[in-house]
Amino acid sequence: MDVPTNVLLPGERLLWSGRPQRLILARFDWYQFAFGLLWGIATIVVPVARHNPLSLFAWAVGVGGVAFAWVPVVARLRARRGVEYVVTDRRIVLADRFSGRTRASAYLGTLPPPVARIRQDGSGTVDFGRFSRIASVPTRSSFALMVTGLVAVPEAGRVRDLIAWAQSGQG
Repeated sequence: MDVPTNVLLPGERLLWSGRPQRLILARFDWYQFAFGLLWGIATIVVPVARHNPLSLFAWAVGVGGVAFAWVPVVARLRARRGVEYVVTDRRIVLADRFSGRTRASAYLGTLPPPVARIRQDGSGTVDFGRFSRIASVPTRSSFALMVTGLVAVPEAGRVRDLIAWAQSGQG
């Protein structure tokens, strides 16, 4: 396990680390991508198909809305390329593989129980609860983690079990 040394806090134990096996869209990314597509259809395609001329403002609203929806998805995909997932006995950390800088972290006690969606090869995504059950507003550092989860991790079932074990206080 190639874990950046500045990720662990004093007294923290490493339980698992890994990185995404492939670049895939997480559930939230699909929602955002679909919203951008619908926005583009409603603001650009439908008026053009009806032979209504679009003003510069209408073009700006249409293209700006699509960019507003799709640019974060592309940014998350690019950021996910260089991320290292670190699970400790206290936290989950998303660290930059190259600089070792912590991108996001969340204490296990603040996250809902982990849920794994496992593919046939054993890899999968570990989410934290359901999006509709997030009761409180997440902190800035944990927002990326709660939105995307741990995407395309090897042995997703094992990682989910490790996180649940650590959340139960046995870690």
